[in-house]
Amino acid sequence: MKKLTLKKHLIALASLPETNAPILSVYFDASYTRQERHKHLKQWAALARHAFRGQAQFDFDDALEEIHIAIDAAKLGHSLAIFSRWGEHPLVLPMHLKVPVETQCHAGTLPIIYPLVEIKDRFDRFILVSVNSSSARIFEINLGDVSQDLLKHHPELRSRIGKEWTREHYQNHRSHRDTRFIREKIAVIDRLMSKRGHNALIIAGESKYVSRLKKYLPKHLTAKLSGELKTGAREETTEFIVQQSIQLFLEQEHRESFNAVQKLERALRSNGLAAMGTQATLDAIRSYRADLIILSTTLPDNEREMVVRAAANQDLSIETVQHNNTLERYGGVGCLLRYLPPKLPLKQTAQNKKRPA
Repeated sequence: MKKLTLKKHLIALASLPETNAPILSVYFDASYTRQERHKHLKQWAALARHAFRGQAQFDFDDALEEIHIAIDAAKLGHSLAIFSRWGEHPLVLPMHLKVPVETQCHAGTLPIIYPLVEIKDRFDRFILVSVNSSSARIFEINLGDVSQDLLKHHPELRSRIGKEWTREHYQNHRSHRDTRFIREKIAVIDRLMSKRGHNALIIAGESKYVSRLKKYLPKHLTAKLSGELKTGAREETTEFIVQQSIQLFLEQEHRESFNAVQKLERALRSNGLAAMGTQATLDAIRSYRADLIILSTTLPDNEREMVVRAAANQDLSIETVQHNNTLERYGGVGCLLRYLPPKLPLKQTAQNKKRPA
């Protein structure tokens, strides 16, 4: 699924009205066979349906049947998320995902969307440009949910680099004698990044040509530059460059999460343009003051869902952070603010102080 499509589905799910009919939120990892998905779903539903009474239980059963139908129609080899509801405001939304997900089932009055938020934040796709004196190549790198730790503990996955995860979009063996060649490359980069939702760009190759390409990048692409690798860009080093670019990209992603927490702490200490804790963050979102949500993956499920639903409803950026003691100390969630709440007039403040408890 493309990142832009995922974003649209997230907004739609976050804005669903709450009704008496339960909505079923089901996630299956790609490792599950069709038969295993049906079995897991039946075992969960046998207990979960008893949490509902009367018409709500009938709606549960009908929504469940829709999920079984969606499982039969789903592609194999992909992870799967399905949202289903009957009754008022009915919905059936199957989503094929190219990344691993934790298999889980939920039923309630609102959809469970945090797993999608985490996928969106960790949707590791970027553009790699490899340049030298006589040629240029542009690759789209798609890692799905592959992380640095995953590559470390499962070295066999490295064999997929350059095959499943790398797609070449452009190759030109003309000399770098004029700016037309450079502008041609930049047009391809710009088109790929805008149409496919990439937010990161890495340039690799001989130092002289890396610097020259950077010089001609427009501002909106320069802002997305995640790093550069000044090495040779010969044909025989392509796999090495791809591997190094992946390492650089993952390190940059980790730094961004760490920097987001640092920025939150600085704002809290200086200008106050930050909110910490679940309730303060929700208040900031609901009053349209929130700018960036920073969320620990260890936040309790119910709090996590409330925050991501409110944020996704406004299409706010969400940075998910793992194993950060600073964020945990502040309650596991916070946000940067666009502006502070308006202060009460002095007369009104004085009157509030005089009121008996």
